Amino acid sequence: MQKLTIQIPDNKITFFTELVYSLGFKVDKDIPKSILTLEQIDLVNIECRKITENPDDFKDWEEVRKTLNVD
Repeated sequence: MQKLTIQIPDNKITFFTELVYSLGFKVDKDIPKSILTLEQIDLVNIECRKITENPDDFKDWEEVRKTLNVD
């Protein structure tokens, strides 16, 4: 048996779930939600833009790692 993962718009999920169920396919009831909220995604995108636009504002990880005192 195969498992298929698809992305469905929130406003169509009820319709799609009922359709698939009516065709005789198994529908998992505990459909996982997105790990990140839209606000979190926006924050990540803002930070990515900061890095892209001002790369000199950030330090190289390898250099920073050498300064960490991990005992």
